[in-house]
Amino acid sequence: MKSSPLTPVERRSAVSLASIFALRMLGLFMLLPVIRILGDDLEGATLPLLGLALGIYGLSQAILQLPLGLLSDKIGRKPVIYGGLIVFIIGSLVAGFSESIWGLIAGRALQGAGAIASAVMALAADLSRPEQRSKMMAMIGGSIGLAFAISLILGPILSEWLSLQGLFFVIAALAFVALIVAMTLVPRGEQASKVHLNLSFAERWKHVTTKGRIFVLALAVFVIHWSLVAVFMIVPEKLEQSGFELAQHSWIYLTVLVLSIVLMVPMMLGAERKKMHRQVMQLAFLVIVLALVSLFSGFTHIGFWLVVLTLFFAGFNLLEAKLPSTVSNLYGSQYRGTALGIFSTSQFLGAFLGGSLTGYLLPKLGLDGILYMNIALAVMAGLALSFLGKLPEIKKVVVKLNSNDDISTKNAQISALKMPGVLEAIANDGEGKVYLQVDKSKIQQKDLLSLGQIEG
Repeated sequence: MKSSPLTPVERRSAVSLASIFALRMLGLFMLLPVIRILGDDLEGATLPLLGLALGIYGLSQAILQLPLGLLSDKIGRKPVIYGGLIVFIIGSLVAGFSESIWGLIAGRALQGAGAIASAVMALAADLSRPEQRSKMMAMIGGSIGLAFAISLILGPILSEWLSLQGLFFVIAALAFVALIVAMTLVPRGEQASKVHLNLSFAERWKHVTTKGRIFVLALAVFVIHWSLVAVFMIVPEKLEQSGFELAQHSWIYLTVLVLSIVLMVPMMLGAERKKMHRQVMQLAFLVIVLALVSLFSGFTHIGFWLVVLTLFFAGFNLLEAKLPSTVSNLYGSQYRGTALGIFSTSQFLGAFLGGSLTGYLLPKLGLDGILYMNIALAVMAGLALSFLGKLPEIKKVVVKLNSNDDISTKNAQISALKMPGVLEAIANDGEGKVYLQVDKSKIQQKDLLSLGQIEG
């Protein structure tokens, strides 16, 4: 499939939807490095309840993401996005006006109830041509990564000026800007005309879960998000005990993020070049384990913290990029929604349990006990990746059909989707061609030739 530039509508869609994601996630991520410390001043605050406040956002997301995604199919993407952002704003205001830990928990739960991720991603797909969809998703994913980096720097700085409550008002304002962007800049989405196999949910579920690989990937994303939230239940206080005030955490995180990217990029490029995706993901878990083991030492020097946090974020960021792309490559377009639903639910559950259980168990087990638990989870997830087996070798194939009428094109797409090794089959009107994404290790040349002439 030839590469072509984004159309004006696609560019506008990509920028506006990425902005919505970035504005919303910027506010959420700003809480991570400060909520553990500043939340102590709230009425009724205890370590378990602060952990619950940090993690309950993930529980709301895990419960509502799939239902709201299905609702967007029924009533449209934009109404769900509008409603989700309004609920998120209300939750931010509830937390901002609250002076008790229970108000903070309620506000965080409401923030999570504004679960618009699936609707935004679906709208991105609706507003893009199939061959440009990966560019759209990359822009949205990049906006989340940028928001994460900026938030770790801004969170400690803004909280020094505004307090925790003031930070929630900033988060509400950012979400309001995202709502304005959604209402004024995002183009109207039209449901794409796609060919689908007539499969029941049970058939899709069976296909996705039969070999168990989706559960291996779900475990991996569960563990890294558990560990991310658990680390932010521990590290900010340990940095303060090491002599670094909250305002100084910003430049530490900035340095760490830059160093982690320098460490992560060669690992990513090596995975692509040598086709060692599984091995590199296992290496990332090993890096995370090394970072967690280092915390037993009790060192307080700045060099120690830069090394430890760089290792952790290099492993985390690599897995955050590789795991969802692995899910998308394993499952074709007919099954991808079901697979990503399982994957995303596990991701948000990891964030919820990582916060709530760490807060509950930290007073009972101490730092060493929490570290042992996270190390065990990371080792288990890394070893479980061995059961993924051989990952698909994705190749694009263009087949010129013998006839280019709509019925023949549709029949060719349906036939292709039933072939072993075909992950996606797309046809543009009037071209008389079908664009396929296939797994080179499974596709049979004779099957492709039964559709028509292979181009290139």
